[in-house]
Amino acid sequence: MAIAMVLLILLLGSGLLHATRQQLDAALALVADERQYLLDYHQALSALAWGSALSWPRQQGWHCQRQTQFGWHACLLLLDNGEALLRGAALRASGEPLTLWQWLEPTAGTGWHPLAHGWLDFCPLTPSARCLPDEP
Repeated sequence: MAIAMVLLILLLGSGLLHATRQQLDAALALVADERQYLLDYHQALSALAWGSALSWPRQQGWHCQRQTQFGWHACLLLLDNGEALLRGAALRASGEPLTLWQWLEPTAGTGWHPLAHGWLDFCPLTPSARCLPDEP
């Protein structure tokens, strides 16, 4: 009888350990995904900051520049009303870029200044085809 109880306790313990290991594996995968997203997000923020410091032409339409060392891609869309929308993207491990947006206002010369509260995590333009730069 005592041996049966010991075996039952061992069996229940091993089942509990197995379930705990499965939960830990799922949590670790979730943490790894979240970590990768945060890295991609900060790369896109860096692309926005880098793009806002660049000199851009004052011609309407899309103008893009690449920073090859870090893989940043910044594009500026000058609208006909004088506003500009900056698109900052960083290539993700999945191949799909994480893209962030920032409204800009012109400064003296060819510079641009980010508008307060002008940061977006979606493209505000309609139709959505206008959100994609002309160049790849």
